[in-house]
Order: sequence, then C-alpha cells, then structure tokens
Amino acid sequence: MSEERGLLRAISWHECFPWLILFRAALIGFYLRVMFLAYVGVCVLSIGLWIGDSVFTWHGTPDLPVAEVEAASLAKQASAEMALEMSGPAQQLTSFLTTPLHPLYELVFERKFTFLGGLKRIFLIVWYTATLAIFGGAISRIAAMEFSINDRCGLKGAMGHSRRKFMGYFLAPIFPLIGVALLMTILLAIGLLNWLGTWMAILTGIFGFIAVFVAFVIGMLLVPLLVGWPLMWGAISTENSDHFDALSRSYAYITQRPFHYLWYLSVACLAGSVGLFAITLLATVMSLALSTGLAWGQGNEQTLAIATHSMAGPIWRFWGEAIVRLVPAYSFGYFFAVFSGIYLLLRRDVDQAEMDEIVLDDNQPRFAMPALNKSLDGSDEEAEKPEAK
Repeated sequence: MSEERGLLRAISWHECFPWLILFRAALIGFYLRVMFLAYVGVCVLSIGLWIGDSVFTWHGTPDLPVAEVEAASLAKQASAEMALEMSGPAQQLTSFLTTPLHPLYELVFERKFTFLGGLKRIFLIVWYTATLAIFGGAISRIAAMEFSINDRCGLKGAMGHSRRKFMGYFLAPIFPLIGVALLMTILLAIGLLNWLGTWMAILTGIFGFIAVFVAFVIGMLLVPLLVGWPLMWGAISTENSDHFDALSRSYAYITQRPFHYLWYLSVACLAGSVGLFAITLLATVMSLALSTGLAWGQGNEQTLAIATHSMAGPIWRFWGEAIVRLVPAYSFGYFFAVFSGIYLLLRRDVDQAEMDEIVLDDNQPRFAMPALNKSLDGSDEEAEKPEAK
C-alpha cells in the first residue's frame, strides 16, 4: 500500500507572523500622498507653535527655591541619561508619541506658571489635536485601506474621511483630559483647605485616602492615554465608530494585551529605523547636492554674500530647511501608518476579527455585479428574449 505524501510548496509568512505587516508601514511612509499630508501637517504644527510664542508672551516662571532648582536639574540630567541609552529611532518614536501631551504635562503638573503660559499650553493642546485629527486621520485611513484590503485610498478620499470624522478624532483624546481636569479640581480643593493652616492639613490628612484614590483614577486615565492614544486613530479609520468607541477600544486593547502591544511597538521601532535611515540619507544627499551645486555656480564670495543678505539669505535658508523637514515629515507619516497596523493586529488578538474587515465610506467605490437588464457592451438596452416556440 503506497503512502500518500504531501508536498509543501509555499509558506504564508504573513499568516504565521502577522506582525510582518508593520514593515509595510515603512514603505507607506514614502507614498507621495502620505509624504504630502505629513509635510503639511508638520508645517501646520510649526505654525501653531509660532502663533503660541507670538500671541501668548511667555515671561518665564518665578524664581524657585534652591532645593527645587537642584531637584529639577537632577531630573533633567536623569532624563538626558535615559535618552542617551535609547536608540535613535526609538527615541524619536517615543518623543513623537508624547508630543501632543507635552503642553498638557506642563499645564497639569507644573506647579508654578504664568497665566499667559497656561493659555499658551491650552492653545497648543487644541491646535495639536486638531492638526493630528485632520492630517493624521487622513494618513491613518490610507494605511488602514492598505493593510486591510490592499486597496488604494487617494488624497481626496483620505481628506474627505478625516473631514467627516474630525469630531471623532478630535474628541477621542480630549475626553480623558476633561475627566482629568475635573478630578484635579478635587485635589485643588483639598490643597486650598490645606492652605488655611496646618490644623486643616491634619484634618484633611485623616481623609487622605480620598486624595490617593483620586490620584489613582487620574493615573489610570492618563497612562493608557499616554501610551495608546494613537490607537484611537486606527479605530476611527477602520471602524464605523465615534470617539467613545475609539476610546474604549484603545483602553481595552492595551489592558488586555499589554505584552502584545509592547512587542508590536518593538517591531515598529525596528521597521521605523530602516525608513528613518533612508529618509535621512535622502535629505542629506539633497542638502549636499543643493549647497555644492550652488557653490560651484556662484562661487565662495557670492555664497557668503547671499548668506548674509537681508532678503536673499532667508529665502535660500527657507529652501534648505524645507529639505530638512523631510525627516520629521516622514516620521509623522510613518507614525500614523504603523499604528493603524498595530490597531488591526490588536483587534485580531482581542476580538478575533479578520484583518480585512474595514468599514468603507458611503462614496467608496465598490465592486458589484452588473445590472441584469444591461447588455454585455454596457448599454441600457434589454437583451433580446428568445422567441417562444
């Protein structure tokens, strides 16, 4: 009796290791439409920072006691040493991950700041969130279409999607911050009572467990928001969800699959390092080619004269900085692209949903069978019926 043997012809590596799709995000970041959206988004973020510095004049914080100054310097030194231990791509990814929360951190946790400084931080939070909602939402939609059904989402369709879902993108990270602000009022009230005197501090200290519980709730709101807010973009870009659903999904996926999430972040850093190396090399070569070609044509003396000129110098520096901005623009696009893939992977792990499950927009073209009353050439004439015998 002959024994039947199977022949292994191919291995579907993406089914064995689904996280390999995250390496596609490095290529999606180089798409022209993604680079365009990311470049404009980075410029809009810079414009918002310039408006904040111009309108809300920052006068600096008051003089701090020596102990607080030493503590601040030690904390700054420790953070610098930690940053040196991190690799370049991981440091850039981590820095961008917390970019919208930088003004929030200063607003909530810095104990001494001016009134205009607080207004500036609130303005930056709103400006950053709105910018990420528009351009980050469009990039996330493009990546979600690529990852799920391998379909192309054009620039017009992506911007239309982010425009329709703007309130969802905008409110998803804002809602936890509103809850944090309300809880901080409780701690503020306790602090005002302690300000009345040490006898009141003793009385409030007896019920200090209330303050500890409030601080615990604030931590439970901020920590998942800090590490998982980009998943909200993936949820809104993939599902027919609002800000409440995106918020609940991001919190649930992180808490239920934390080690999966850490592994996907590690793969994202590895894949991003390749893309960052490529875009940095491209920007460096472009800058060298621009400066060398102009120097050969105009000479060293004229180059120095142009650099020191009041009008010609800023114009050419603008074009030089435009090349340099390609690197943060790629980081912007890759960031939202890779987190769309991470969201699909976490959804697959938690909800057992297939990767190709995505909600298409109403105006998204769908492939359907032709109408039965149309002939093969596409005309509206009805096909001739066979004569009855």
